Amino acid sequence: MNRPEITPRPQTERRYHDCTDAAVSREATEAVRALPFLGELTTETTELTAGDVTELVLRYTVGGSGIADSGWLKLCFKYYSDWDLQTVRPDGRDYATAELTHRGDLGGASADSLATVRRLRTAYDVKGGERPFQKALLIHLEDGFVRPGDEIVIRLGDRRHGGPGTRVQTFVEDAFRFRMYADALGTSRMGHVGDVSVDIVAGGAERLVVAGPRLVRAGATAPLRAHLEDAWGNVASGTPARLEAVSDGWVSPPRAFAAEGWATATIDLPPQAVGSRGVRVSAGLPDGRELTAGCTVDTVAELPGERAYFADLHVHSDDTVGTQDSAYNFAYGRWIGGLDVLGYTANDFQITEKAWQDVVALCREVSEDGRFVCLPGVEWCGSSGVGGDHNVIYLGEDTTLARSLEWHDAMTTRSPAPEHWPITELYEAYAANPDDYLLMPHVGGRRAILDWHHPELERLIEVHSAWGTSPWFLRDAMSRGLRLGVSANSDEHRGRPGGGAPGANIFGGRGGLTGVLAPDLTRASVGATLRARRTWATTGARAVALLRAGDRWMGEEHPAADEELVVSYALYGDVPWDRVTVYDTHGPVLHRDLNAEAGHAPDLVRVRWGGARHRDRYRWASWTGHVRLVGAGLLDARPWATMHQEQTITVDGGRIGWSNATYGNDTGVVLRLDPAGDAELAIEATVTEDARTERFGVPLADLAEGPVRRELGGAGLHVTVERIADAARLPSTLTGELSVRPPRGEDSALYVHAVQADGHEVWTSPLFFTAG
Repeated sequence: MNRPEITPRPQTERRYHDCTDAAVSREATEAVRALPFLGELTTETTELTAGDVTELVLRYTVGGSGIADSGWLKLCFKYYSDWDLQTVRPDGRDYATAELTHRGDLGGASADSLATVRRLRTAYDVKGGERPFQKALLIHLEDGFVRPGDEIVIRLGDRRHGGPGTRVQTFVEDAFRFRMYADALGTSRMGHVGDVSVDIVAGGAERLVVAGPRLVRAGATAPLRAHLEDAWGNVASGTPARLEAVSDGWVSPPRAFAAEGWATATIDLPPQAVGSRGVRVSAGLPDGRELTAGCTVDTVAELPGERAYFADLHVHSDDTVGTQDSAYNFAYGRWIGGLDVLGYTANDFQITEKAWQDVVALCREVSEDGRFVCLPGVEWCGSSGVGGDHNVIYLGEDTTLARSLEWHDAMTTRSPAPEHWPITELYEAYAANPDDYLLMPHVGGRRAILDWHHPELERLIEVHSAWGTSPWFLRDAMSRGLRLGVSANSDEHRGRPGGGAPGANIFGGRGGLTGVLAPDLTRASVGATLRARRTWATTGARAVALLRAGDRWMGEEHPAADEELVVSYALYGDVPWDRVTVYDTHGPVLHRDLNAEAGHAPDLVRVRWGGARHRDRYRWASWTGHVRLVGAGLLDARPWATMHQEQTITVDGGRIGWSNATYGNDTGVVLRLDPAGDAELAIEATVTEDARTERFGVPLADLAEGPVRRELGGAGLHVTVERIADAARLPSTLTGELSVRPPRGEDSALYVHAVQADGHEVWTSPLFFTAG
């Protein structure tokens, strides 16, 4: 048998580090141990302007852990930011990428032992993280691993592929945080790498805003809050400007915005004679521009308090899921939002006991009788199936939490445990002394279900917030026999209570306001008034809506009798009124089309669309569509009731297109036409989320019979075409009387809903008629 003869070649080198040598081992150990175990996230950017379109570069240095093949990273930021990303259109806005830019040899790795990952696959998930850092850019390693010290560059708004960049969050935030998590072992168990912060600041001043009380009693001073805003509704800072107000020959004393800090000032309009007057305010800016704004103030002989008070009873801060700290929010609400009353409402399951005690103390500290009332509260956050969100406002001294459950970062338990769950246990916690509390069913997030109700605790219902407009919620309550007054608030998560500016997606509605008909501005008086339901609600307008029968105001109970009652209403708008409807517990009973009363303009047609897709949290409808003119010339097309600059109206000859979103509200376009012959509007409207498109034609001649409305389902989705009047012919102050004979031996109620010519809405609390 032949045996092959083999001569092994000599090994000429040792291609490893001999760790029997302690010095060699120590060198490698120290190189790896010098890194944070899960790595480090950094950026060279320190400041961004709200709403700007830019490219933001973040750098992740892989830590001593390395990342195993099939591992991944999550770059997270708060869900309630309206900053968004996408990873599928390289030439589109908000395109985000991740790439490995450095394959290092830390610790002495050889060339064939460097990172082997072939691709970093990215995806964006708006609920990919844990509350509140839920928006997440997911970065998956494909076909290989990365080593300690390697570097991954993340570009938000990557411009290298032709895209414009990413649109930054539209509202101001100190230390906006990106949070990084790493799955180092490829097990999908994430570890917190760390955070990186960027300040988001306001842009330059674009407009002057004035917030007044709208209605004052004779002999009372009217405080006017003036401030400068950028294009997205953020208060401008560091903008010294001279300020002047003029009304009926009165000129304000010289005023100026501060050279540092918020550009805000208070102007006191002295007592005026009974009647209506406009106030014109101008601000001369350092760059030579002059911005102007105005408001209307009506002085009346009779009013329960010195003026109409405005409240925002649903405000969050960074104690839970809001923006900026509580002190910032309280100051903004008072000095910028022009609020008289602010209700702080932390998420009950998320606020720690220490934070709660601190914020209660702060509420007491900033309150000032006659000037500002701050009420502590929480949002009871049970899921809809067990009652849904209810705000709890503490009117008395007791501020003991009755949590739905507790679940926040500071807890050591792995699972939440129910505490005051379901809603009936919340009622039981406060039922012994109901006058000390105010409960409000809320429809914004976890929709409140009205199958359960405690009449002594629940006194108001929220019909509008930044989540959107929900008139069906009040109608539902009325049809069930609930005696609830109305409230509208911001549910502010963006650090702008009372400010009302809408976001670009989440919280796309304007923040609402609750009108309070209190005798004076103290905690006791405001609390009693809220519980008495002497309130009205607006979608953010500084408008007043009053309803009364004799000496009984809205919210109060009037014994039903055989005689006829005179019920009067008074509406004070910050622009003219468009339409008014009176409702009972079953629906509308009287409607006034003020455009028709004033006389339709022969050349004006309004096309409006709106509503929501459903009644739960993410209810908005994204619309695209167009109107094509047939047999008519287009003289002008103006957007109507649009929310912000990304809601667009385009005109191309006789074709008007739109792309925007509605949150229960209406938006639209006003057309000035040159009709000829049998003119017609050909309309196409699409609700993107439902992939539903409606196409129909409306002959202009049909509008002589009234508005043409096409229903699209959902929660009031519709397209409406109607004739309108010139706005100058519509009234800004409107009063009326109704002869009412309540049904004998039965409970009933009436309330008023009105819409301004700019789309803002108001509701009065119902006037309740009781059988005895």
